[in-house]
Amino acid sequence: MYKILLLLLFVFCTSCKKDNEKNFKSTSIDSKLKTNNKIQSIKNSTENDTKLKPKTQAYSLIDYNIFFDNSFVDKTPIEIVEIGNLNLPTGKIVACDGLISSNSSPFIKTVKPGRYPVKIYVAKTKQSGDRNAIVQIKFSHKKAIKWVMALTENENINEFKDKYDYFGFPVDSGLGGLFDYQIWQEYQVFESDFYRINPNKNLYDDILDKEFKKEANKNNWINFHIPNSKSNITMFSSGYGDGTYPSFWGIDEKGEIVSLVIDFLVLLTPEYK
Repeated sequence: MYKILLLLLFVFCTSCKKDNEKNFKSTSIDSKLKTNNKIQSIKNSTENDTKLKPKTQAYSLIDYNIFFDNSFVDKTPIEIVEIGNLNLPTGKIVACDGLISSNSSPFIKTVKPGRYPVKIYVAKTKQSGDRNAIVQIKFSHKKAIKWVMALTENENINEFKDKYDYFGFPVDSGLGGLFDYQIWQEYQVFESDFYRINPNKNLYDDILDKEFKKEANKNNWINFHIPNSKSNITMFSSGYGDGTYPSFWGIDEKGEIVSLVIDFLVLLTPEYK
């Protein structure tokens, strides 16, 4: 009888052990599956967030410090022409063709109001003579570590198809320009008043051309003060002429704007579209 009881007890314990092992394995597998599913869910969520997150910045494919730090770029001599300061009372900057772009918008990013030096980096090419390669307005002596495309409020880089796409201002008169947004509006009034008073004259032929010649400058630029005003604008020839030209903010290691450049696509030009 005693032996029978021991046998029954052994069978019962063995059965409980197997059930516990079965339950433990089942619980471990379920827990592992839940953990893996959770990790996969987080991974998928992160990937989806990355895919859906809109881009807010586009970067230049070249480093414009190459122009600032070298006397030759792409085996071409570079001449630096200083054209004086530009007054920015609002810090809102417009880059455009001053003869055709009456509805131009300022860039979204702004700078501290003030007066800042403007420089033209002239490429002295063998085949095409002197060409304005880039124009720089400098806000700080600090060095930019990246170049972010300057955008207006109506430009969305999520429309880009590849890395060579860009936004820029159109040129149809062979001239680009930098203006403070407030002064740009003053210039529009000046232009409108000129044609109202002189319906048979042309602003460029009768006013601006004289300013270009006054500079006696083969690089074709002006730093023009609007009559009866302390406001000034800048204009300069645009590389090889008409086209669409991008602008980029120079950003330093602290994320601050140190300069703005217009690229007239003369040297180191990526395959922009």
